[in-house]
Amino acid sequence: MKQIQRTWIAARIEIQWAYILWYRRRGEFLIRRGVPFHSKIFQKLSRKIDRHGLIAFRLQDQYETLFTLSCDRDSVFFIVCTVP
Repeated sequence: MKQIQRTWIAARIEIQWAYILWYRRRGEFLIRRGVPFHSKIFQKLSRKIDRHGLIAFRLQDQYETLFTLSCDRDSVFFIVCTVP
């Protein structure tokens, strides 16, 4: 069951990033056509990118908390190197 959940979250992350890349390409196309940056089209495109970006980051945080190894602060050793 955990493997299915891992695959599902990973797929959702990839889908969100695909949307972001698609909207960015659309924005680059609009820039080449000379659409002003303050136009309604760019504002709408920016909101879409922001929305998908927030979802992607939230899913990535969820993936990391569920499927990465946790370590205690007490068990982590720091090596201090000094340069002469």
